[in-house]
Amino acid sequence: MLKAVIFDMDGVLINSEPYYLQQRLDYFKLLGIDVSDEHVQNMTGGNMKIALPQLLPGKTTAQYARIRRGYRYFKSQHPQDFNAMLMPDTRRVLQHLKEQNIRMALASSSDRQTINTMLATTGLKEYFETTLSGEDFERSKPDPSIYLTALEKLAIDAKDAAAVEDSEMGIAAAKAAGIFTFAVAVADPRVATDQSQADYRLRKLGQLPGAVTLMRGHLQ
Repeated sequence: MLKAVIFDMDGVLINSEPYYLQQRLDYFKLLGIDVSDEHVQNMTGGNMKIALPQLLPGKTTAQYARIRRGYRYFKSQHPQDFNAMLMPDTRRVLQHLKEQNIRMALASSSDRQTINTMLATTGLKEYFETTLSGEDFERSKPDPSIYLTALEKLAIDAKDAAAVEDSEMGIAAAKAAGIFTFAVAVADPRVATDQSQADYRLRKLGQLPGAVTLMRGHLQ
């Protein structure tokens, strides 16, 4: 029986992927780094830990860390309006799941500071029993570590959980953890991604409650 839903953040709860993409491109431009279309696609759903070795192969761990610190400072000078980024149905969906006694966790590739700021400014923190950041793990999505840890913290089996993702890397991570995976359609073609491996595809987040109801009925 479905007991919990584990959400990705970017592109699922908030429409942030196009903003993050432009922010990263602006930062790389300051560093004099050219970003190919292929690298743009690879950045969707990932974080700087994944993007930098692809863009700048051969750097040392210390050099990558220094560039990431610079990016964190760059972001602090260009703060996000997370309330404006919220998907139209985010609050309604989370409230519905809460009323149905479905537990919730957040498993995002974003850094901890960004996650905490988003939850605090939008007031969504109350819905999640646990929140996990990609920077807390040696290997980021598509590695399943973040989802396996979410299951461990919730103390449930994979068969009793569902994941909500938007990116190819995120879907791969959830599937590798053995979790039934919903994919929310991506509207912006610049951050389009392959969602074919998802178990169920949603045109928008607002369809999730109905899909979850059908899923619970099927599993009972």
